[in-house]
Amino acid sequence: MKALLLKDFYMMKKYCRSYLLVMIIFAGLSVFDPAWKISSLSLLCLMAAMMPVTLLAYDERSHWNEYCAALPYGKEAVVSSKYVLCLINQAAVIVIFGLLWTISGGNDIEEFLMTAAVGFCCSCLSAAVVFPFVLWLGVEKGRVLYYVFIIIGFGASGVLKSLSVSESVDVKAVFDVLTFVLPVLGVLCYVGSWVISEVIYGKKEIR
Repeated sequence: MKALLLKDFYMMKKYCRSYLLVMIIFAGLSVFDPAWKISSLSLLCLMAAMMPVTLLAYDERSHWNEYCAALPYGKEAVVSSKYVLCLINQAAVIVIFGLLWTISGGNDIEEFLMTAAVGFCCSCLSAAVVFPFVLWLGVEKGRVLYYVFIIIGFGASGVLKSLSVSESVDVKAVFDVLTFVLPVLGVLCYVGSWVISEVIYGKKEIR
């Protein structure tokens, strides 16, 4: 699986530069506008989680799956590499965002951990829904769900931004509930999606 992950990292470096540019812009917003901290992290985690979908599109276009079938990798390893890459990307975003959070004067570690947990779990839920459909229907048809979740992510980021500056809403109480419910849902859905994707791809005929 290490070689598969290395291949995906090389592909991200070459083909995902536009994603990185957008992510840098939103990360910059969180530094210059503190109200964007919560929503930016959630959106960045979502974009990081969806990068493997873009890589699947390039794999499909270049007929990588046909080539990979001749290599000593099982179909489970191919699927697992995408799910592991999704987690690695999100973890990297959280670490980098943590540094930006500190640079911009964020001293509330508890707030950062709650924000990271919510963003991480929401993006895991999104990936858990999208991946099986992409492997089943193909990237072009499954991409519709990808765009749906991007739109939802933008909408949610706006809501979170408005909540963070609202004095009538107890943001901490909202996040206390989310940080309790989302991790459980995130783990269950992600593991279930992983298993389903392996079954779907295992039955898929590579030609």
